[in-house]
Amino acid sequence: MLIKLIIGIALALSLSISSCSDGSSSGELDGNSIIIVINNEKVSVDQFKAELKVHKKKFRVQGPKELKIGELLWLKNSTLQQIVKNTLFRQEAKKNNINISRDELDEALARVAIGYADDSFNKQLEYEGISNTQWEDIIQNNLLTNKLINNFVNSKVSVGDDEMLRYFESHEANFYKPEQVRALHIMVETEQEIRQIQKELQSKQKKFSDLAKEYSLGPEGIRGGDLGYFEAGQMPEEFDNVFKLKTNGVSDIIRTPYGFHLFKVVDKVADRNMSFEESKKQVKQFLLEELQAKAFQKWIVQLKEKSVIEIKYDLLEKIN
Repeated sequence: MLIKLIIGIALALSLSISSCSDGSSSGELDGNSIIIVINNEKVSVDQFKAELKVHKKKFRVQGPKELKIGELLWLKNSTLQQIVKNTLFRQEAKKNNINISRDELDEALARVAIGYADDSFNKQLEYEGISNTQWEDIIQNNLLTNKLINNFVNSKVSVGDDEMLRYFESHEANFYKPEQVRALHIMVETEQEIRQIQKELQSKQKKFSDLAKEYSLGPEGIRGGDLGYFEAGQMPEEFDNVFKLKTNGVSDIIRTPYGFHLFKVVDKVADRNMSFEESKKQVKQFLLEELQAKAFQKWIVQLKEKSVIEIKYDLLEKIN
């Protein structure tokens, strides 16, 4: 979660966040000096250093001594490009009256915090030196950027059936369904229970599905242990041997941290190539992402070309 958090911050950090110096030595450099001007919007040295600090955290850089000259130049250039993009996005959103509602923001904030126990998310923010207000600004700017890109880039890109079919026919080997099995499953807590069930199966006193309904602790027990169809890798690795069973074959006892298990394979479907109709959704998704990426780069270039961007490289050189 820490890596995701840091990357999210680096991608979405807004210049509206109040900034502070990272304490690195830069001579007599005035933190209020203007280092970048983007369509008359000014960025100070302190604002640049705050963004640079975030980029250093992203790449686990603790101080200037850890960086070679080339690495520092790359890091500063990356920071510069991020600042320019963030500012252009925000300006473009304002010009086109694109806003984020309070409900949208609250929903996104709640989504990000999922998976954190109790107050651990706030503690994570505190560890990163980010206030709740700053975090809200970061998420809001991220949402704003996504909405802007959806409106001006993604919504203008489409893929036709002919294009999808051409791609499918030239990459047909990439679209296939691995072998699948349909199996019934019994899980119990103790070895004694599973051995007793195994004896009943061998004596053919009861059907596997009836024993699953009677004894299995798994949620599929009420369905006679029916797990439906699944592929190799979709279940815990301890169950991989199930694929070696023939139809109507019953596994040996399998022990896992969850308990003791028996499986019965009731159907097998061999691996096969997928038809165009089956592959259509995957093909469309791939082509859309590819076209959207190209359209986004073109849009960014156009956005920069119609903007007035001034950079004071003499000040940039002094920042480390």
